[in-house]
Amino acid sequence: MAGLDNINFEVMDDEEEMFSKETATTTASNTFNETTVTTAMSINDKIAEYVKTHNPCVYILTPCYGGQCFVNYVHCLMASFDLFRKLGIELRIEFCKNDSLVSRARNNLVARAMSNPKMTHFIFIDADISWDPMDIVKLILSDKQLVGGIYPLKHYEWKDLVVDKTNPYNSNVIQSWINRKNQSQFKDIISDAALVQQKLLKYNVNYLGTTLTIDNNLAEVRHLATGFMMIKRDVITKMSHGYPSTKYTDDVQFLLPEENEFAYALFDCGVEDGHYLSEDWLFCERWRKMGGHIFIDVSISLTHTGTEDYRGCYVTSLI
Repeated sequence: MAGLDNINFEVMDDEEEMFSKETATTTASNTFNETTVTTAMSINDKIAEYVKTHNPCVYILTPCYGGQCFVNYVHCLMASFDLFRKLGIELRIEFCKNDSLVSRARNNLVARAMSNPKMTHFIFIDADISWDPMDIVKLILSDKQLVGGIYPLKHYEWKDLVVDKTNPYNSNVIQSWINRKNQSQFKDIISDAALVQQKLLKYNVNYLGTTLTIDNNLAEVRHLATGFMMIKRDVITKMSHGYPSTKYTDDVQFLLPEENEFAYALFDCGVEDGHYLSEDWLFCERWRKMGGHIFIDVSISLTHTGTEDYRGCYVTSLI
């Protein structure tokens, strides 16, 4: 995971509000829902055109060992099905309930989704994540092969309250944060209390370099966590051809015989360049080696639930 201390941010399209929400749906996400009729009509037109042109069929894939999901996740799931029904987009859900090996659970879930020839996109959403249903729509409309939202780690960096990395002589870090916020376009959008809470969070993402270029809310990164990751069908098709040695047969009796055709261990742990990579990091590394690109939507704010709700807002970290 890369920190933000040495990252420069470059916004390519500053006329588009990074936080514009195209729906009034409320969720556990710490975002605002102010919108205009013009924006709502615009996004509805975009959705209708995309559905007409691409006829998407989207799978939500969730590994949940022990069959447990947080209530916030369930609320968001129900709201997502309601929204997609209204939009005319086919949405399906698959769980893997009893596999303690999360990498195998992910691979088996992908194989099941791939076995449906109608499936165009799938999105991994972990059982401890909360989201706005429109976040999924935004990822679809981005038309990127691999794109997602980033969510906070489940702890606070309390030391950031007492040490200003940019000014060691600063004795009032909180007031400095508030002053910077009040001098930005987010003055009336992010409350002071939310700002402080969000500035103490770190995010599970690796950058390509020291500059993060944001274009229409999208930024290319090196690694993205699978907790809220959308992948197009052709990514798996290309990678299964590119990594044929990952082909396997499911031995835990999750997959049906006809689904085994699509079983590839593309999500797996391994050592690359002396670093032990998790299954999501290694998947991203494999995709990038094939010339693929990975994007995040910085306007998506996700909540990561643990002993409490860690309400993320990635844009706050840029202030």
